[in-house]
Amino acid sequence: MLLELMAKNLALFHRVEVHFRPGFTAITGETGSGKSLLVNSLSLLLGRKADTLWIREGEEEAWVEGVFSLKGLPHVKACLREGGIPVEEELLVRRTISREGRNRAYVNDTPVTLRFLQEIATGLVEIQGQRESLLLLKAQNHLRLLDAFGRLDPLVKEYREAFRTYKRLLQEKEEADRSREERLRRMDYLAFQIEDIEKTAPKPGEDEELRQRREWLRQGERLKEALAKSTELLDGEGPSVAQGLREVLGLLSPLAPLKKDLEREVAHLEEALIMVQEGCTNLEGLLEKVEINPLELAKVEERLDILHSLKTRYGNTLERVLEYLEEAKKEYTALEATQERSEDLEEDIHRAQEKVLEVGRRLGEARREAAQKMEKRVEETLEQLLMEECRFIVHFRDLPEPEAHGLERVEFFIRPNPGEAPKPLNKVASGGELSRISLAIRRVLSDIEEIPILVLDEIDVGIGGITAHKVGELLKELGERYQVICITHLPQVARHAHWQLAVHKERDRDRTVTRIRELSPSEREEELKRMVGEKTPQEVKG
Repeated sequence: MLLELMAKNLALFHRVEVHFRPGFTAITGETGSGKSLLVNSLSLLLGRKADTLWIREGEEEAWVEGVFSLKGLPHVKACLREGGIPVEEELLVRRTISREGRNRAYVNDTPVTLRFLQEIATGLVEIQGQRESLLLLKAQNHLRLLDAFGRLDPLVKEYREAFRTYKRLLQEKEEADRSREERLRRMDYLAFQIEDIEKTAPKPGEDEELRQRREWLRQGERLKEALAKSTELLDGEGPSVAQGLREVLGLLSPLAPLKKDLEREVAHLEEALIMVQEGCTNLEGLLEKVEINPLELAKVEERLDILHSLKTRYGNTLERVLEYLEEAKKEYTALEATQERSEDLEEDIHRAQEKVLEVGRRLGEARREAAQKMEKRVEETLEQLLMEECRFIVHFRDLPEPEAHGLERVEFFIRPNPGEAPKPLNKVASGGELSRISLAIRRVLSDIEEIPILVLDEIDVGIGGITAHKVGELLKELGERYQVICITHLPQVARHAHWQLAVHKERDRDRTVTRIRELSPSEREEELKRMVGEKTPQEVKG
């Protein structure tokens, strides 16, 4: 429920703070006093687009803030959690408007978008003007309302699941048929690519190994000559590094015991000789492996060319070529399975269609039963509102093909008077008739709707007398189920409210301001007296 509404610098509101209570609250005041400003303020909190014209003259910024209780509203709390908003038992919504266009919205002190505010609003408040019911006048909502009235949710879910399966199979078959030739061409192409790669049988890193082998073969003659010369210099028959080290050691070794430093250096020279001899041996081993093989070089070159061509077609590296091979195999397998699946789809589609029709027929029968009960309940309420001749009709139109919501479409029709043709609810000409019809439907739906706050903006226009009295009684009854906030100019309606707020304009230092206050019982009597234009409020009760 709405607990509190505050606004500053919004049109004629200099600063307003209004506390609301459960039940039916009537808002009254002279024409032009600013009653509808309350509705506009609430609309801003529910995501309505702001206009800088609403900012009070001489001010740069306006704001409006509302506090709502979330008790018994798990769907709103779930919406908040999905949006990453801290969830508490009370919901604080704030909008600011500036002349510079910096308009901001906050929920529990967290910045949000207008779209998010609108999502919250759908489960929190409905604002209904004479022709502005966001719910009842839109035909696309009527089927949902009928299903809710008939408590058909399990059957609706069963139908939707069957329909989703049916549509998925149809789409799958359509795609299979549409792409059959393309799929076969793709499978042929993939088979060619797979064979092309597999017959080459590349291995990861193979091209790098071949490049090294090619360089070895290309430099064979030069390498052989260099290795032979190196072994000769290190430890050949003529003067060599090893021979020189032996001669040095022959001179110094006998003298090494004479001095420790010399002994250490002799040891180093002995190690150097060993390393030279080992190096010479290793180079001789490499020399034996050096090949001068033009035939093998040609084979290596040919293999590298083949691998290069493969990389050009399928990837920059052999690793990527092998990855592509696996991807191609998976795609081919999937296409092959699709080809097989398409042949089995006809039977699956037939079974799914039979399921849709079977569940749809049961759902349609249940809807028609619920419609009869709803028609009776609404007409009983219309009779209480002095519309005895009015008929409420839930109009069914069978569809040629199943749709997501069922095998039929539903729209609420009204026949206001005998002899007239039924017409859609949103085509009702009289504002007074529409107000009462909307309230009658609202009463019937009050047990099943989740929207806890109903705001009515002068929906009693066009009625009066005993009819207005009956409307007031009905609003009081609705106030037991909803929090009802009604702007009214009729004392017959206001007198039935649990609470009454009075709106009036006054002068404040040469400026006009709108003020709102809750009336005490005695003040209510005076306000009702003003509204009826008679001397005593007792005459209003007659």
